[in-house]
Amino acid sequence: MKASAETAPSVRDRILAVAQTLFAEQGYAATSTRAIAQGAGVNLAQVHYYFGSKRELYIAAYRRGAEPVTEARRRALEEAKARWPEGDIPLEVLVRAFVTPFMLNGRTPEGRATMGMHARLHTEPDDIAREVLSQVYDATTLAYTEAFRRALPHLPPETLYWRLYFMMGAYRYTLLRTGRLEAMSGGACDSGDFETAVERIVPFLCAGLSAPA
Repeated sequence: MKASAETAPSVRDRILAVAQTLFAEQGYAATSTRAIAQGAGVNLAQVHYYFGSKRELYIAAYRRGAEPVTEARRRALEEAKARWPEGDIPLEVLVRAFVTPFMLNGRTPEGRATMGMHARLHTEPDDIAREVLSQVYDATTLAYTEAFRRALPHLPPETLYWRLYFMMGAYRYTLLRTGRLEAMSGGACDSGDFETAVERIVPFLCAGLSAPA
C-alpha cells in the first residue's frame, strides 16, 4: 500500500539510515533487504516500494551521505571562481575546497556511514562501485581537474592526473582510522580529529601537487 504524503519522508529516511549502517558494517552481499526492513521497522514491500531493488537502495543509501560532499565542493569552486575570475585560483584554495567537505563529512551520522560504505567499495561488486563513484563524484571531480590544470600549468596532463589520484588516496586513507597514526605517535595524534587532519594534509598535498614534473 502506498504510504501517505505525511509519513513517506520519515519511512524513506528510516530505511536509508538503516541501510547505510548495515551496508557500512556488513557490505553489499551480506546485507539483505529483509534485515534492512526489520531494522527500519517496516515491511519488505515498503522497501521495494521506495527503492525497487537492493542495488538501487544501496546507491540511494550511499548518495544520502555523499551528495552533501559534492554539493559543498561545487559551491566552494563557484565561490573561488567568482573571487578569481581570471581562473588563477591559488592551489591551496583548490585543495582545501576539494578535501575539506569529504574529510569533515564524518561529523554527521550520514557522513560516517557513507565513509564506512566508501571504505568497503573495493570489496563490492565492480559494476556497483563504478556506478556509485561515477554518479556521485564525476561531475565535480572533472570540474576540479580543470581548475587544478589552470593552477598547475607546468605539469604535463598525465603527471597531473596521477597526482590528483594520489591526493584522493591520501585523504581517503586518512579517514579509515586504521590505528596506525596512534601507534606511530604513541597516542599523541588522534586520527579521529578531522579538523586537525585537514590542516595537516592541505600543505602536504599542495607540496606534492606542485613539485617539479
